[in-house]
Amino acid sequence: MCGNPLGAGPTRQCQHDLTTIPTAKATDEILATQARIDTALTGRSVTALGQPVGGAAYLADLRHLTTLLLHLATQPGGEQLADWAGDLRPEARRRTGDRGPRWGMRPPDPPVLRASALSTADSVLAAPDVNTAAAMLTPWTELAPPTNDGPLGWLADRTVMTPTLSRLVLSARAPHRRLSHHLDTHPTRGARMPINLVAVPQVIPHQQYADHLVGAFDNGEEVVRQFASLCLARLHPDITSWAAAAQALGMPSLMGTRCARACSATRLVTTQAWEDRIRAAMNDVRPRNYRATEAKIEHRLHLTSRWFQEWVRHYRPGTHYTSVSHALTWQWVHVAHAHLDLSPAWQGHRTSAKERARYRQFEASLDERQRSNLAYALHKRA
Repeated sequence: MCGNPLGAGPTRQCQHDLTTIPTAKATDEILATQARIDTALTGRSVTALGQPVGGAAYLADLRHLTTLLLHLATQPGGEQLADWAGDLRPEARRRTGDRGPRWGMRPPDPPVLRASALSTADSVLAAPDVNTAAAMLTPWTELAPPTNDGPLGWLADRTVMTPTLSRLVLSARAPHRRLSHHLDTHPTRGARMPINLVAVPQVIPHQQYADHLVGAFDNGEEVVRQFASLCLARLHPDITSWAAAAQALGMPSLMGTRCARACSATRLVTTQAWEDRIRAAMNDVRPRNYRATEAKIEHRLHLTSRWFQEWVRHYRPGTHYTSVSHALTWQWVHVAHAHLDLSPAWQGHRTSAKERARYRQFEASLDERQRSNLAYALHKRA
């Protein structure tokens, strides 16, 4: 028998047979959360967001983040983020008539539901750093309904914003994370042709930028063109971060993250309008294997420069032989449509302002006939 007091005198006790209550086996995730809670309850520190924190601080963050997730889970789309959200809806409806659900004061009654919500919140706190945790929280914060106070106001009204939770929510609502969430979830808006990553250049060509991308961001042309390529890579179902998008296009991961941060904060159009623009631009880009073109230019760095000498003799007499590096870089930028800083002519070292200026001088000195034949020279035997 249960034996808990019923509140109607010291002799009145619950007579419910505990063996009749259905049980469910706890998942590994729930058991891991319970272990972290047990550690915190003993006063020992717990690792949260990659850093050790006091047990009391961890328990406070866990409680208030769980409360926020419970409120978000009852919003449309919550069941797509967690299986337990569907089980929460009936209880939320029952409580709506009585001042609405107040999950922070009275959590859900079913133990499995409470444990599942705590485990989801703990998985965010157990992330190795703030960026990873914020990326996990972004889909949840997108469920906040539109209000006069805005999404941040709605979120703050639903829980206690501890310093850790405030930092997480602000980071999760950052523009570059919201855009990435939009691109990552594009299949929900209807089936479309998958993105072929080798057909996406590192930098969208100038003509497609001029035709489709001008005015979308308050940034320089080269940055926006690179960001457009990163966004196209994000449309691939296997690419779920800006770092992964950069790597898929042959760029360092940090370059993708920095470009996304620089552009997302200056976006002048809606997320859907931007996606429509980059898809239109990609439809106009000449289809080819850009990774193969990049590899061909890289390979030429280690071969003789006969092709360059022939081009100089026919189209640009008097050009110094050392300008072969500038010619390779021109092919890298204008034929492979790859990032200037990654030209194989720099041989792996970071370009200086003087080197970039010398290349720009060479680039600006070419006339239409010289540019056309320099592009064609890439297809000749080296």
